[in-house]
Amino acid sequence: MIMSKPKLISGDRNYSSSSLRVWLLLNEFEITFDETIIKLFQSDSVEKIAMFSPSLQLPVFIHDSIKVWDSLAICEYINETFLESRAWPQHARKKAVARSIANELHADFQHFKKDWPMNCQLKARMKNSSSTEKEIGRLDAIIYCCRNNFGDGGIYLFGQFSIADCMLAPIAVALNAYGANLSLLSKKYIQALLSNPNIEWWLEQAEKEVETELQNINWEKFA
Repeated sequence: MIMSKPKLISGDRNYSSSSLRVWLLLNEFEITFDETIIKLFQSDSVEKIAMFSPSLQLPVFIHDSIKVWDSLAICEYINETFLESRAWPQHARKKAVARSIANELHADFQHFKKDWPMNCQLKARMKNSSSTEKEIGRLDAIIYCCRNNFGDGGIYLFGQFSIADCMLAPIAVALNAYGANLSLLSKKYIQALLSNPNIEWWLEQAEKEVETELQNINWEKFA
């Protein structure tokens, strides 16, 4: 049975952190897919998202008659359906830790995600609440411990690229953009991750989005 090409419904490059996670997994493992991008923060954004997503959240992954939403659930589906479980470490202990870390990155850090949202084109020093500072400390500990204890065989959290790196990617963009105070090992990992060609391409597209937005502004009304 020949299955149709999957389709990713994603948000725009500059802001949609969850879309980056799924998009990165698909591209890192060279899975061919179609993509529809819905621009966020527009008057009709919710209406457009509702055409695809029962949760009114992006991304959504459509494969034949199957629809999956939530970035981690999508990554798990892709891993099982297209990758023969290659998107997790093969060693049992590494895999267990990687899945735990991926879930923590996906579900937790609500103060960080609120105060330091992914904005690919923003570079600024941010003031931290005590709650955000605590979460940044935990993120630093995650990166440091994963690289130190499980990072053999490659440059990523668990050596070879995995779903855990996808979950961390938008957080890494924010940590870098807002000038987080991190350990040297964590900084090296973030620079390695942001040097991934797929992430570099995503950031370039985000820059083009912002340039287009600026060009479309009617500057006369601000004169």
